[in-house]
Amino acid sequence: MRSRILFLLTMLFAATAFSQVPADIELPVIVDSNAGLSRPIAVRSPNDGSGRLFVVEQGGTIKIFDTSGTALSQNFLTLPVTESSEQGLLGLAFDPAFATNGTFYVAYTAPGSDPKLGAQPDQVLARYVAANPAANTFAGTSQVVLRVPDIYTNHNGGNILFGGDGYLYWGMGDGGSGGDPNGFAQCLWKKAADGNPATCGNTGGSGPFYYLLGKMMRLDVRHTTASASANMCGATAGQPAQYAIPANNPYASQNQKCAEIWDYGLRNPFRFSFDAQTHDLIIGDVGQNLYEEVDFESYPSTGGRNYGWNLCEGRHYYATSGSGTTCPATTSTIAPVIEAAHSSGLCALIGGYVYRGPSQALRGTYFYSDNCSGDIYYAVPGGASWDGGNGTITATGLNGGSVSSFGDDANGNLYVVDLDGRILRLQTDTIFADGFEGP
Repeated sequence: MRSRILFLLTMLFAATAFSQVPADIELPVIVDSNAGLSRPIAVRSPNDGSGRLFVVEQGGTIKIFDTSGTALSQNFLTLPVTESSEQGLLGLAFDPAFATNGTFYVAYTAPGSDPKLGAQPDQVLARYVAANPAANTFAGTSQVVLRVPDIYTNHNGGNILFGGDGYLYWGMGDGGSGGDPNGFAQCLWKKAADGNPATCGNTGGSGPFYYLLGKMMRLDVRHTTASASANMCGATAGQPAQYAIPANNPYASQNQKCAEIWDYGLRNPFRFSFDAQTHDLIIGDVGQNLYEEVDFESYPSTGGRNYGWNLCEGRHYYATSGSGTTCPATTSTIAPVIEAAHSSGLCALIGGYVYRGPSQALRGTYFYSDNCSGDIYYAVPGGASWDGGNGTITATGLNGGSVSSFGDDANGNLYVVDLDGRILRLQTDTIFADGFEGP
């Protein structure tokens, strides 16, 4: 009988997110600052049964730790990148079949020695195939999949993740400067940096031409293309490409719209995630001067969603004339599910994850942070804290330092990455009436 009650309670807590986090929520340090990490920017698990955590450093190095914080290798992989401002090694994604095929992907800013397509070093997606997926030091092959021209050093996005549909998503910022002066985020085609947002698709003159900035891309990286179509903006028409376009991408068959685009109207989707249970897409988009935002896209989706930048900043007017919080309705764009004003203490929102780990009291809760304050915030998708327009954010009382990212492992444990060299784990020791406790 007791086991039956335990099962029912487990199912109940697995399906229900709490309206407030338990009082004993904590954020212990798993990897401390003397472990030698330099500007860590992401943590990933290969979900291969090894229990390994791969930590990405902005300067171009990937290191491995176990879940107790013990280093398993000095360096798993080091690659040359440009590390300046918001440039560097920015993303890592393991193929869901990594344990057998050894394939993973990295997103980075190309080194200055590389030829570049735009004014700044390109943003690059590359495929790596390890000869031995279980090894703690990489040996194998690599191949550049896609290059995106860039114009400034900031707003590079760089997060990459596989969605529940098996495709790779790559979040790309608007190219930088401030205010998206060229209008890249709202343009679905190639565009020159002419300082005029109204000339979307202008490819007159000698270029260079920019594309895919301010977008969420969706790519089939498990297949190649023998002859690229004219609307594959990251490839030369008629030439081979190291990726394919999913047939149901919103602009896959439309002329003069980049087939790689899934969503657009993003300023700097530096960190986004997928709910491991529902596969919903949740995007933390860093704001301009006044408002930070979190965007939500339920699964399955048809894409093609316009999240509003730079017409709107959050729910407020930016490039579009008006006042108040009605900008998304006025511009027919998608309003954020969370808007956080800088007056509340935030300055650069770091998108997080919906917790699906062993701490039952935390399951179904979305945790996120801010790079400046380091405070950890939470919201319940669809609940009152999924603010619906009231601009209220709720703090956990925890602080992760100079938070740069979140990540999870194969068991759903949620980690916080401190740019100053620490990895922390979100957890609770709450004990329920039946004696079941968290981790």
